[in-house]
Amino acid sequence: MTIHYRLGSARLLVTAGLALALAAGAAPAAAAPPRDPTPHTTGPAATAPEASTSTVTLLTGDRFQVDIDERGGQQVSRLPGGGPAGGTFSQFTLGGDTYVVPSEAVPYLGKTIDLRLFNVGYLVRAKLDDERSATLPVTVRAGRAQAEALPGTSVTAAAGSAATATVTKKEAPALGRLLAETWRAAKGDAVGTLPGIERIELAVPEGAPEPPPSPLAADQPTAKKGGGELSYHMLTVDSIARDGTPGTMIGAVQNVSDGALATFAFAYPGEGKKSFMVPEGTYSIMASVLTAPATDLTSETALVIEPEVWVGADTSVVLDARKAVRYRPELASPPPAPLIRSESLSFVRTSAAGDETGIGPSGLLAGFIWQTYSDPVTGNPDLYVTPTRRVKKGDFKFTGFTLLAENADSGPEMGATYKLVFAYGDTVPRELTPVVRKSELATVRSTLYNTASDAASPGPVTRGSTVFLPWGWSDASHGYLPAAGDRVDYVYSTRPNETYWQHVMSADTNEVILGERRKLRPGQTIEEVWNLGPRTPSAAATYAQETLLGIGGPSSKVDEPLLQVCLACRQGSLGSVYLNGFADSAPLHSTSEAYAASRTTFYRDGKLAFDLGAGGYRPYRPMPLSLPLAPRPADYRLVWDFAAQGNPQSPSRTEWTFRSGPRDAAARLPRTVQCADATSRCSFLPLLFVHWDLSLDLDSRARAGRRFDVAFRVSRQEHQARPTGVRATVEVSYDDGQTWSAPKTATARRDGTFTAPIKHPEYSEPVRWVSLRVKARAGDGSTVTQTNIRAYRLAG
Repeated sequence: MTIHYRLGSARLLVTAGLALALAAGAAPAAAAPPRDPTPHTTGPAATAPEASTSTVTLLTGDRFQVDIDERGGQQVSRLPGGGPAGGTFSQFTLGGDTYVVPSEAVPYLGKTIDLRLFNVGYLVRAKLDDERSATLPVTVRAGRAQAEALPGTSVTAAAGSAATATVTKKEAPALGRLLAETWRAAKGDAVGTLPGIERIELAVPEGAPEPPPSPLAADQPTAKKGGGELSYHMLTVDSIARDGTPGTMIGAVQNVSDGALATFAFAYPGEGKKSFMVPEGTYSIMASVLTAPATDLTSETALVIEPEVWVGADTSVVLDARKAVRYRPELASPPPAPLIRSESLSFVRTSAAGDETGIGPSGLLAGFIWQTYSDPVTGNPDLYVTPTRRVKKGDFKFTGFTLLAENADSGPEMGATYKLVFAYGDTVPRELTPVVRKSELATVRSTLYNTASDAASPGPVTRGSTVFLPWGWSDASHGYLPAAGDRVDYVYSTRPNETYWQHVMSADTNEVILGERRKLRPGQTIEEVWNLGPRTPSAAATYAQETLLGIGGPSSKVDEPLLQVCLACRQGSLGSVYLNGFADSAPLHSTSEAYAASRTTFYRDGKLAFDLGAGGYRPYRPMPLSLPLAPRPADYRLVWDFAAQGNPQSPSRTEWTFRSGPRDAAARLPRTVQCADATSRCSFLPLLFVHWDLSLDLDSRARAGRRFDVAFRVSRQEHQARPTGVRATVEVSYDDGQTWSAPKTATARRDGTFTAPIKHPEYSEPVRWVSLRVKARAGDGSTVTQTNIRAYRLAG
């Protein structure tokens, strides 16, 4: 099992990343080609070449830039000029190659034109890019006169009903116009055919590699004709804006049975009436209808959704924004301070085959482009959306997010914030103006600390939250540049039993600290402390599914947010340890930040087993570690040295010793926690964890010249029973660990913490930092030595 999922769809034949395409200003996608209904396999592309950038002109005259990286990955972007399709095209990946099909050629695929003519990856490998060839070699299955009549085509040889020819790239746009004009004028069975032309196929140049097989049966040499072919019809989409004028559209058209058959986009900054040639079937049409292009910030907008439209003949659909209702949740008891409002709408349409279009909960940037995001930056436009019925094919999910902040949406003057999630799910309701009562809010009380430093702190960077729903996640929230100290925030969900929250703080050193994921009930209050104390390894089990920051999109889904992997467990002779740093005073805080330095060493019965730091070492995040364990009971020692990238002057060293054998008791794990290999049992490795609980001011300082109680906790990993019989000592250093005090026995308190009193010296420049070391031993003999250089600073 792959523990950390790579979020996103595994399907191949869909337009890549609608949100990304729109954000990049790419042209909208046109229908993807019909696929062979019988199973087939496609071999991988040839060995990846060196990185290169090429220009490819297609049969239709459309031009594309093709970037190939060192691993053979292909990125394609449309270039100005070329074919007549107005920039509409379909792009998909198959067998490691990228295919780009302009819309004027789509009806001819599977009938008249060979799909391999649009495999831009192969055209580069065959040296048919513009830098190395001014023509495209083709075989035209027609008489010589009919072949020569094709625009831009020169016949070099002819025999019977086939002609060998070349298409001159500079004249190819004329051929593209012929294709477009012919299919627009054709009806019935004539759609996708050219009079007098049976086929236009790629002619492989001498010395070029063989192209990969086409997925279309009609492109195979032994393919049988007839049967299983798709009927195409004209789909025209128009719109009426909220003010009754013709609208401008940003959005998508998707085949509900299989998005690979047809997925279109209306590109930013918006388009008017648009016609597409599509296979017969059911379509979802979702678009923001604007009174002006999206570049005009005064434009009024409404999201219009027609989730199921049958296209069995030439069909026209009008998206009427006048039917939209306003989205405007409110608080029943708003605070007296002015509220800054940000809102967004998430809507994801999933085909029966699993293809998705729309804006996922994490698609913040796409929401800006579709104008379904309302924020002070966008001038706070009102959001409107048309109600829908429950779909019969595939799936549809709709969510509204409302963010409110007292006084300001960022900065130390920002008061309480509210994150309200309206997880409507299957439909857009007819009423979108709910009122949230105070009793329905969950309260989050937080204390934010700055990192110990010689310089004045700029303060925390963020304090936000991520919300997980059954169909996606979102990290959009207020909380930028909050003041250090105590604060209160509120959260709400229409589905509290299906919603998980994970609160986050980005410290003043830009270290992102992650909290636990959990449900919050209406009326519940929780308290959290952030960034208190120096960094130690986290005791939290690793979440199997991670959120990936970035543009996001419909397929960025975390559908099992509580699924975890045992932090340190044994299976047979393998120990799997998922070490995460940056835990503060909360043992279950963690982060995925990089390290300025990191080294891990492991010893078995006193002998070095491996050293993740020997040789040409680079900073390495040791997750997961695969520890080679003996097939018998043995003694082990694991050492981890790390320094945070944002705070390298305060390194941490953790040294564990423990004993383990293959017959150790099986770990008792909750249903949501699994072993690294989920198919077999595992046992806990008895690691101890130390987390400091120090009484510091908000800048992580303590008074010099006074008594100070060094407090800390000793625990096991998450989901393992607390250690028993623990004894601990404390040492202190005022010269960055060059010399240490004599060990002082720590006293165990009833609340599970340990404490040891020390006396700080008077403040001076040489004596302004305090380093700490704890040595703890549990009743089973396992030990931990936790050392933190510059754990906190003295205040004069």
